[in-house]
Amino acid sequence: MSWLTNVDKDGNIDWFGVKRATDWHTDSPYEDPPPRLAILHAKEVPNDKGGTMFADMRAAYDALPQAMKDRLAGMTGLHGRDDGPAGVRLYGNDPRQNLDREYAEKARPAVVCHPVSGRSVLFVNPLHMHGFVGMAKEEAWELIETLMTHATQDRFVYYHPWQVGDVLMWDECATMHRGAGDYRPEERRIMLRTIVYPN
Repeated sequence: MSWLTNVDKDGNIDWFGVKRATDWHTDSPYEDPPPRLAILHAKEVPNDKGGTMFADMRAAYDALPQAMKDRLAGMTGLHGRDDGPAGVRLYGNDPRQNLDREYAEKARPAVVCHPVSGRSVLFVNPLHMHGFVGMAKEEAWELIETLMTHATQDRFVYYHPWQVGDVLMWDECATMHRGAGDYRPEERRIMLRTIVYPN
């Protein structure tokens, strides 16, 4: 469990907290094993907007052209802490990430089989994924961005407008998510997050 907040220990707005997790990602794909579920509980929310967006990566995979499905079959993505194209844009080398340890690179299939439904899932995200095995960085980042443009079309995305007390749970394997970053940043936003790992 951890706090997702834009309020620092003195009660002031934390500007790093304002931008945290505001680009598309799956939580901790660099962990072994990666998370199975995530839960957010809204404790304080902005007066207007401040929602969270979710992309259905099963539907996104299904809608890919067959040529892209064939290209991704057997490809392996490389995941790190925040070193994908969106991670570099969002955080750069900001020391306020407060990393508590080194995170080893993890290799994951670009298309995974969902452990419950058996459906194919596009397992690519621009925050934590920085490349593909055997592919140059520039080409890999271009492919990641292309896949993200596809996966985050309105037809695959749900926007959740928070109310105090809301509890929302989602499938980390089947979705990406992001804080919409669409509220006035001087407003407080405090969420309690729980990450659930498989046995």
